[in-house]
Amino acid sequence: MHGQGHHPLTMGQLSMWRAVSVRPTEQLWESNQDLLWSTPAGTGEEQVRQALTALAERHESLRTVYRPGDEPSGVRQVVLRDPLPRFGAASAREPFDLSAQPAWRAWMSPADDGESAQVHVLIHHIAADGAAVRILESDFHALLRGDPLPDAPTPRELAERQRTDAFRARLSAALEYRRRIVAAAPQVAASRGPLVRARAQTGIAYRDVHRAARRLGVTLPTLLLTVYAQALAATTGRTDHLLWQLSANRMDPAVRGLVSSLTQWVPMLAACDPDGPLRPMARDVNVAVARALQHGVYDPFAVALTDLDHGSYFTFIPAPADAAVDSTPAETAPARVEFLAPHARSGPSFYLMAHVHPDVRLTVRVMRDGYGRVEVRRLLTTMTDLLLRAVKDTA
Repeated sequence: MHGQGHHPLTMGQLSMWRAVSVRPTEQLWESNQDLLWSTPAGTGEEQVRQALTALAERHESLRTVYRPGDEPSGVRQVVLRDPLPRFGAASAREPFDLSAQPAWRAWMSPADDGESAQVHVLIHHIAADGAAVRILESDFHALLRGDPLPDAPTPRELAERQRTDAFRARLSAALEYRRRIVAAAPQVAASRGPLVRARAQTGIAYRDVHRAARRLGVTLPTLLLTVYAQALAATTGRTDHLLWQLSANRMDPAVRGLVSSLTQWVPMLAACDPDGPLRPMARDVNVAVARALQHGVYDPFAVALTDLDHGSYFTFIPAPADAAVDSTPAETAPARVEFLAPHARSGPSFYLMAHVHPDVRLTVRVMRDGYGRVEVRRLLTTMTDLLLRAVKDTA
């Protein structure tokens, strides 16, 4: 395999590389994303192969392998000249050898309607984060249609910018921010326990929660973070909490279309009274969120490895880019909490993922002593009740 030079990694790629490097072998597959893309009726396998090959030609992360250096932080990315897509089914639990081949593969299977086909894409998070997989799917469909696409940004270009003197000041500020927040956070003892996963179907429509956030003068992620902090205060008896957001780091227009891993965990402090007025709490959290996101890009090898048992973690899954607020139904299914089968065990031991479209779904994964089904149900039920109150109070 012939590659184009040895380039440094972006800070997002480095964060994923460092996280994977400390995992047990049996957990290496847990960064795999198992995607399913639709195709128009009548699409043939050769058309799909051509579109996927063109996708790999377009996005360098689909042609990249990673070469370890003498030091853990010395890993380099090598961009292969040829796409070399791998076609053929594979298990999502099969780990990728990041140093040997690009970390993705694809295959086709019939759709339920029997007239069209679906494309399975298995891809490692270092090659594409959550925003990037949506870019890939959109580009795949454009390539199937034969639509022209503008040139795509590359990870190595971003990596070079992140090592300039101008960017170094930003990295230094991010490190100081992180040090200060973690030092000021409440030191709460935590130990690992059995894994519990649960999802709250809140029954709250996207348009209602979107309008509530707008009327409060905050972003939708901020509203959900505020309710998260309120629920933590209500269920733990502590008002101050260390929260970690998964920062998308895509505020710069130059990287919004970049297919790679840009996400990094960034901390913030939140103080919430579950019985207090929502508007001032939400605005305080909004300020803390904005400050945290300004420091979302940092060198992961310049800080201590994130203690994934310290604090509570949060990921916001936005609505599709083409989702119209008023097109979603005003009423959805009744609220309920369902428990899910255990899954990945790497990563944070207290983790909330919030989907908001077409309705709000809150998925919690907990691996801490003291959090069984009763406690997890109470947390999710409290969040649902608080969010419903927010929607009604701002109607």
